[in-house]
Amino acid sequence: MATLYLSRSALSFNLQKLRSKNPNIIGVIKDNAYGHGLLPIAKLLHKFGVERVAVRNHQEGIAVLPFFKEILILYPHTGRSYPNFSYAINSMDQLLKNRHPRIHLKVDTGMHRNGISPKELTRALELIKKKDLELVGVFSHLCCADEKVEIDTFIQLERFKQIRQQVLEFVHKAGIQPPYFHLANSAGVEKLPPSQLYDFIRPGIALYGGLVGYRPVAKLVGKPILVRSLKPGEGIGYNKKFTANRPLKITFIDLGYGDGIPYFSGKIKLAGGVEAVGKISMDSMAVVGEFKKEVVVFDNIRQFAQNFNTITYDLLVKLHPRINRIVVE
Repeated sequence: MATLYLSRSALSFNLQKLRSKNPNIIGVIKDNAYGHGLLPIAKLLHKFGVERVAVRNHQEGIAVLPFFKEILILYPHTGRSYPNFSYAINSMDQLLKNRHPRIHLKVDTGMHRNGISPKELTRALELIKKKDLELVGVFSHLCCADEKVEIDTFIQLERFKQIRQQVLEFVHKAGIQPPYFHLANSAGVEKLPPSQLYDFIRPGIALYGGLVGYRPVAKLVGKPILVRSLKPGEGIGYNKKFTANRPLKITFIDLGYGDGIPYFSGKIKLAGGVEAVGKISMDSMAVVGEFKKEVVVFDNIRQFAQNFNTITYDLLVKLHPRINRIVVE
């Protein structure tokens, strides 16, 4: 059975590196912990002392309910509230309809994806006070922190600084408990000085080793289904997109595009220089060589992503939940 091995030591290393920048972490474990497996990653983060996480929706929040002091639901819907749930408010319309008692107000500082406009901030704060909501946090999201050109990041930092000042002035006058502020994603943690990381950092891909300088947590291993011996001129798979030019052993392993591996036709590089060849099938792929126990598809997601000219997130989140996840040292 194909298995995704999760390295406890790699996750610990990544956490320690992030905590050296700012010890206060909201670990982003949305979308099945970026494909790594929501429950195994949640249990590890809990063991490593992480108290706050961000998830996509109520379903993910309920799954990790016992492990964290606070669970931020990034895209909430109407549903039962729990004492350790807080809810991201992404628009004025959502704030008007919101009945959840604990909220994080998101303000759009320049990404223009979601969050209220800075011009709506005063109205939003007044509404929060009127509805007697607990403003747990105020946050935004950096759009270009992973780029060398820093103008967009600089603009967002200046806007967030002004937003923070406006919020603090309002809550002081209103006698409301000040919220905490969070802005930096993984790329922001790497780029920004400590003074601009605010109260909490919000790392996602860095936790899992998808950035340079961090250790990959996931290793994907396929199990052999059978071994074929090819003669020169014999092809394999759909449309025979690979044809042997010499006597070859080919091993079929139990991973295909039905498991979330991107479709390919031709050749791609797996871990250790092993080649996968031909057209990938829904439930299997062919690799050159004879393997009796296992084939490591990737042990460094950054290298594997180069096969497809895509980002690490894109590959990780598509790994099917049915793939067995096992925590190893």
